[in-house]
Amino acid sequence: MLLELNIRNIALIERLRIGFMPGLNVLTGETGAGKSIVIDSVNLALGGRADRELIRSGADRASVQAVFDVRGNERALALLDEWGMEAEDGYLTVGRELSSGGRNLCRVGGEVATLAQIRQLTALLVELHGQHEHQELMSPSRHMAILDAFGDERHRALMRRVQELYAEYTAVKGELDALSAELRERAFTMDVLERQVEEIRALKIKEGEDEKLEKQFRLMENAEKISSGVEKAYHLVYAGGERAPSVQEALRRAALAMSSIADIDERFADMSRRLDEMFYAAQDAGYELQDMMEGLEFDPAAFDRTGARLDALEKLKDKYGPTLKDVIAFRDASEARLAALRQGDERMAELKEKLADADGRMMAACVELTASRRALAAVFEKNVTAQLAELGMSKVRFQTRFLIPEQDKRRLSPQGADQVEFLISPNPGEPLKPLSSTASGGELSRVMLAIKAVMAEREQVGTMIFDEIDTGVSGRMAQVVGEKMSGIARHRQVIAVSHLPQIAALGDAHFLVEKSVSGGRTGSSVRLLDDEGRVMELARMVGGAGDPESGIQHARNMLSAAQALKEKRS
Repeated sequence: MLLELNIRNIALIERLRIGFMPGLNVLTGETGAGKSIVIDSVNLALGGRADRELIRSGADRASVQAVFDVRGNERALALLDEWGMEAEDGYLTVGRELSSGGRNLCRVGGEVATLAQIRQLTALLVELHGQHEHQELMSPSRHMAILDAFGDERHRALMRRVQELYAEYTAVKGELDALSAELRERAFTMDVLERQVEEIRALKIKEGEDEKLEKQFRLMENAEKISSGVEKAYHLVYAGGERAPSVQEALRRAALAMSSIADIDERFADMSRRLDEMFYAAQDAGYELQDMMEGLEFDPAAFDRTGARLDALEKLKDKYGPTLKDVIAFRDASEARLAALRQGDERMAELKEKLADADGRMMAACVELTASRRALAAVFEKNVTAQLAELGMSKVRFQTRFLIPEQDKRRLSPQGADQVEFLISPNPGEPLKPLSSTASGGELSRVMLAIKAVMAEREQVGTMIFDEIDTGVSGRMAQVVGEKMSGIARHRQVIAVSHLPQIAALGDAHFLVEKSVSGGRTGSSVRLLDDEGRVMELARMVGGAGDPESGIQHARNMLSAAQALKEKRS
């Protein structure tokens, strides 16, 4: 149930709080007073389209908060639990905030939520029927959803079963179709894969091999330069020349010179030791350089082989890389795919058997669901016809037509094998025809109201909102429509925007929407009318301008009659 609506800076409303009651809540007011703004605000809270034009002139942001009593609404509570949210003590606040900069913030229970979450949640809390909402009856695609909503838990379980089996069936069929297409191209694909695998396998590559070869290739490529440098270093450090001693020899002589005076001063002894160390280091370096010289034999054939190997590896990396690790991974994946293709015939047989099983189980479930729908349709037709009779269409015939064969596999969907359409014959002697081609606007409004009356005891949505769906209704029929809304309100909360005094009189709570000017600004406000306020508003709606007293008395009589009707029902 919608307990409270808080609106701030939306259109003509600067700040407003409306506390709704159980039963039938009626909003009335003169044309242009702002009734549509209240409905727009509710729609915004339910996840409707957010338009920056809704923000009150001069304001940076606008907001709306709707407070719901969700106690006993198991579906809503389960959804909140799934999201890790909760309703505190059974009460839940859903809010939207708009900014002039285009920011759109949604909240559920104080926590930031997505627009999709708000829409999914509030669909379990509120059903809003606008002035043209009954036009959904013009679309046969909506008719089966309406019929299914009339079903009980067993019917809903059948619907879920069909959806699950359809998902299983389509998954298997998708896999089978993909494999069939792959097998049609299997020969070509296998040929390509085999050539690619063979190309990689022929080189017998190892991960990291290219890095080692590149290092070797750089050494070979610079062999002459390396040989010259090493030889020069060897002669300078170890061998020496005709004109100058080697570094090693020079250090030996220097060490001998210092050792001859080492006992004179500690400094000389220290220097002698250091020169000895340097001598031995130079000697070791000389030995190493000599080894390097002996190992620097350039092999042109080895150089060519290394270069060719590197070129071959680079080509593989260009095709399947960019690294040798990637090339190896590509080879392994290709071998696995080849193995799968070779086993494709076995997998095809497996999938065909699996598809036949899924198809059989799904068709059995569809047949059961169709039978349930046909049984529902019989009761639904009878109840809607009875409601229409009370709404002044006593000669009407209303029927549900199943459009396609029960087991037409080509038309299966997650909803089963059926498509249904509501037919109507408003007058005796006329054949049944689709609602879309037969019913007038007024008749559609009454059909919608009749359906809502039938669904009132079945649906779990706690609040129904009707925005002037009584347009085009007057006289005795206005009274009947009002009584029908009042009847629905016995099972759930109803909020109705109406211009009919007959409906307003039947309200359990009557709110007046008014427009006024203050400080040069126009604003809309809403107030709950007391008994006397209701009398005056009904008198205005009745239109007793020529004889105000007569209008007031008529209003009092309407309220008395409405109260008597409600007491009789209870």
